[in-house]
Amino acid sequence: MMDGLPVDMTEEDITNELRDGYHIEGLEEVRVIRDRQTKISRQLGFLRFRDLNYSRVFVERNFPSIYFYGPSAGQDDRGTKVRIAYSREREDRARARAEGDWTCKNCAIVNYSTRSKCFRCQAPRPEPGPTGPPGIAAPKVENNGDNDAAPENQPSQFLLFRGLEPTVTEELLAKGVAKLYRPASNAENTSGNQKKGAKVASTTGDSNLGARDGSIRRVLLVRDRKSNESWRYGFAEFATIQDAQAAVTRLNSFEKFTISSRPVLVSYIHAGVFVPVINPSARTERFTFSPLNNPSLKLMYWDEEAYVTELTVSTGDSDNNQMLLKNDQPDQPETQGKTHKDTDKTKKRKADNSTTAGAKKLAMPSHLQFWSNRHAELHGIQKKDPDDPGSGPDQGASSMDPGAPPAQSYADPSRNCCYLCMRQFKSSAEVNRHERLSQLHQSNLQDEELKAKAMGKLIKHGIAQQTPEYRDRARERRQAFGSSKAAAKKSAPPPKEEEEPPVESTSKGASLLSKMGWSAGTGLGAQGTGMTAPIATEVYAQGVGLGAQGGKLGDAVEEAGRNTRGRYDEFLEKTRQTARERYEQMEK
Repeated sequence: MMDGLPVDMTEEDITNELRDGYHIEGLEEVRVIRDRQTKISRQLGFLRFRDLNYSRVFVERNFPSIYFYGPSAGQDDRGTKVRIAYSREREDRARARAEGDWTCKNCAIVNYSTRSKCFRCQAPRPEPGPTGPPGIAAPKVENNGDNDAAPENQPSQFLLFRGLEPTVTEELLAKGVAKLYRPASNAENTSGNQKKGAKVASTTGDSNLGARDGSIRRVLLVRDRKSNESWRYGFAEFATIQDAQAAVTRLNSFEKFTISSRPVLVSYIHAGVFVPVINPSARTERFTFSPLNNPSLKLMYWDEEAYVTELTVSTGDSDNNQMLLKNDQPDQPETQGKTHKDTDKTKKRKADNSTTAGAKKLAMPSHLQFWSNRHAELHGIQKKDPDDPGSGPDQGASSMDPGAPPAQSYADPSRNCCYLCMRQFKSSAEVNRHERLSQLHQSNLQDEELKAKAMGKLIKHGIAQQTPEYRDRARERRQAFGSSKAAAKKSAPPPKEEEEPPVESTSKGASLLSKMGWSAGTGLGAQGTGMTAPIATEVYAQGVGLGAQGGKLGDAVEEAGRNTRGRYDEFLEKTRQTARERYEQMEK
């Protein structure tokens, strides 16, 4: 191990200086530890020798330190002192851990003996218990699901819930995860016993956050294979990645998220949590489960001492079924006088729901789609859409295939960006992959307004050609010189000219937001889950602190109209005079 390396030294520079200056022998590999994001050296490195004899010769000859000059050093530059020592093996680490290091009971992370709290979850250090007799191996570290969390918080359709109570069942877990749904509107929750004229205001600002109602497909609780006891963590599968991200956004708006009155940790999972079972048998049938859209594929939890029990919360057709049940209910007494026109509309709505119920299809999570493709390759199964009658071996790439190239590209190859989703990428290959596989791109293709804006940007940058619009020259002549048949039809009333729709006047802020990709009616933020209503300008009583009862006077524009009786210029002058007087008092 080398500690204190120069920041600008690479593995090749270290190898050259060791061979030229110290005549090192038996060196096989040089490794420099770097930051994962910035790729800058952490001034720590390791040397791996062919065997222990070469390593012992190098350390005994140069211990405790060597000097490196670096590639940018001059003739008069002094070398950098680098400490060298043997790196600890696994047995040494276990021995050092037994001597002083301790393991957190909450997240199973090993902490140094000098720490009083866990550096990850801030849990207090456990009290030291009685030590066992020497020679007996230490018990196995309990798996609390910490290894299942996604690195760098990469989004997925599965959420991991850690730190559950041992008594939490699949039903209680599903009930707790349902807190991440978007709350219902005030109009739906209005009851008859509410006082008339009472104002209900949200104190958390999370009324527009959360996953769609019914988007939780199922929950999976991890249990021990032998005792069937809960390992105190589980998973929740959502319909789409956007639903999972919306659930996390609502989770972050809470001060504390609890399940069965106990705070839990929530994060995304990585792709290696569920692994495929290549040769399923009757012995492993109990410990496996299948993806929602591929019953032939069998998956299991990666830890061979545990398994997951699943509880289906909702399916893809739940929304349609609720609509059909609602329409099939008998009419109430107050609606018996409904006209035939309303009855026809209801029948038409039923027919539309029945035809689209079978067409709605669940999107398979990216983790399970990966193993589904591998399962098809191993067994020689041809991937095709069973609902598409025109799909077949001689049909080629189907237009419904998510991996097929898009019919219309909204990407700029010179800038490596997608104007439809307003996303920047590092290479053209990533742009192509985004257009083929991104669910955000597929959802934006259904928005005509976003497509029109993206096409406008393509035309502006010269990527797409603008289609020539039809020009009605005959209409222009009639407007300029009049119609040739106007004399014969003087008695007839003049035709009404088509009125052009009024141009909507937008504020300066709205125009700035529209240039950054925002459109009217959508929320702020990259996912469109932010606030949608403009910030109200309110006026408060002079000398009263914020939050005091009776301090808020109302809307600023309405209050100005009441004070000046419509003379807004006088109100502005009065406000300027008041501000000028305050400024003069401050100078005194």
